[in-house]
Amino acid sequence: MSLYLCNAKAKHAINIERNESMKNQYIITRELMKTWAKEYHLHGAANVIAFILRCMIGAMGIAGLILSIKLHMGWAFASIYSLFAITAIFKLFFARFFIWSKRYKLYSTTFGVSEWVRTIEFLDDEIVCTEHTSVSKFKYSNIEKIKEMNNVVMIFMNNNIAIRLYKDAFVEGTWEECKKKINDMLK
Repeated sequence: MSLYLCNAKAKHAINIERNESMKNQYIITRELMKTWAKEYHLHGAANVIAFILRCMIGAMGIAGLILSIKLHMGWAFASIYSLFAITAIFKLFFARFFIWSKRYKLYSTTFGVSEWVRTIEFLDDEIVCTEHTSVSKFKYSNIEKIKEMNNVVMIFMNNNIAIRLYKDAFVEGTWEECKKKINDMLK
């Protein structure tokens, strides 16, 4: 009977240990990274200000182009305004596709593979992000904001880093348990 109790206690101890750690795991592919380029996340005052400035420069460029054509101001003014408008529109809508493509090439070259596993573990004292052979550690106190959109969860850190999770990619625990753990750690 005592052997059974020891085994029961050992199983219970294992279950408690598993509940303390939450793990989110998914495979990163070129196609997945392409979907990331379609998402647009503004976080932090600097990013919001840059977005607003690009919108203003784009609007001024378009307005200046229209005025320079309408008022027959010459090709020099039209070219300058066109350059402003094109640059702002590119930075607002298309630059992130090039950035994610470059980032994928950099990672795949560095890791030497075309697909790799990203694992995010929520331990008691830190968050550990393992990407192929690279390991990064974050403190819970660095979390600024958590943003949920359908199946995607973005955890924004105060050092301008975001950790991406997928609610259905938890291999240990669930997103709801993980969210509770994060909130408890932030108190």
